Amino acid sequence: MWDRRVWRAALKRLEGAWQRAVLGVLRSGCHVALAIRPLRRIDGKPPAPRSVIVFSTAGIGDTLSDTPAIRALRESFPAARITAVVHRGRREVLTGNPHIDRLIPHAKGPVAFLRTLFAIRREAPDTAVTLRANDPDIWPLAYFSGARVIASRPQMTRFPFLVNLPVDVPDWLELPGVTQTLEVVRALGAETTDPRMVYVVPEAAQRSVEGLLRDRGLTSGTLVAMQVHTSPRLTFRDWPVEHFVSLGRRIVAEYRVRLLITGGRDDADAAHTVGAALGESAEVVAGALGLAETAALFTRCRMLITTDTGIMHLGFAVGVPTLALLHPYNAERVGPHGYGQLHRVVLLNRSLWQGEDPPQVGLDRLSPEQAFHAFCDFWREREVEAGRRGRPEEACP
Repeated sequence: MWDRRVWRAALKRLEGAWQRAVLGVLRSGCHVALAIRPLRRIDGKPPAPRSVIVFSTAGIGDTLSDTPAIRALRESFPAARITAVVHRGRREVLTGNPHIDRLIPHAKGPVAFLRTLFAIRREAPDTAVTLRANDPDIWPLAYFSGARVIASRPQMTRFPFLVNLPVDVPDWLELPGVTQTLEVVRALGAETTDPRMVYVVPEAAQRSVEGLLRDRGLTSGTLVAMQVHTSPRLTFRDWPVEHFVSLGRRIVAEYRVRLLITGGRDDADAAHTVGAALGESAEVVAGALGLAETAALFTRCRMLITTDTGIMHLGFAVGVPTLALLHPYNAERVGPHGYGQLHRVVLLNRSLWQGEDPPQVGLDRLSPEQAFHAFCDFWREREVEAGRRGRPEEACP
């Protein structure tokens, strides 16, 4: 075991050294290229674009949060061709988006870099905008695309010298994710009055979910989805399995609903633990559904209960009433924006967290009782809005 740990640590150091070397070569190459083809700094708004390349290569939630900015580009420049570069594993998030003309998937590595670059150059972009990216090679891709306008928030990159339309957003960390990237595209003159996220549920996913619900005898009755998630890194955002169990028991004792326990493949063990504790009142589908099928499932649910996950943003995007259990560390940034009263945030008491980063107090301090009372209030509120009051079996004390 000790030898294995040593080897893992050595491999990690070797990987880090390789990445630093590749990054150094890329930086040097970019400086040489800039000497040959310098970028003129742009003051004010540039000319309206004819072909825009949009980079959105972060996680599920961040990519969904970028979709209002893409809508703003489409509404403001209806004649422009819009191409989106998305992380290969997140392509499904933007598939079918009506504001995008072409999707280009991207992955790490020198070969993938060249493959992505050749695909981008075929679009002949005159404007490149980076909304969010986890990988440093995105900004060199924007430069080598041939675009004459490169808009981005330079604080996000190690290649700020490749940004000739820098967007300064001083209060970036205090803004909702949707607002962050809307600020970036405003530098291009793009605006929208609709800040809601965009996700189109494929018809094939709808049919697949219809079959799943039919096979499991869930075509009638009221469904409530409960997203169970365990994070390998940001554990302070996780809610304990036993809390999900306690909340689930309270809900099924007071409401005639069937709980659907959702989650990704990595969450399947925790989800099955919750499902086993809840018995016949719960159905576990964690690990069995892709992103599109999960979205289709949510459209059949009366409510979604979730912590801060990419799937929470998916719930926002498809319009299922969402009860979000959040830590105050980043609640303002990740919470819903532009949906009116469609969603409800349950926040850990701010006095329990002293502002340290990373937080030493986790979401486990948010009690199932507090979440249950928020669920009851939210349920009543949704019933009133839908005109469905007066059901004694759904009353909550």
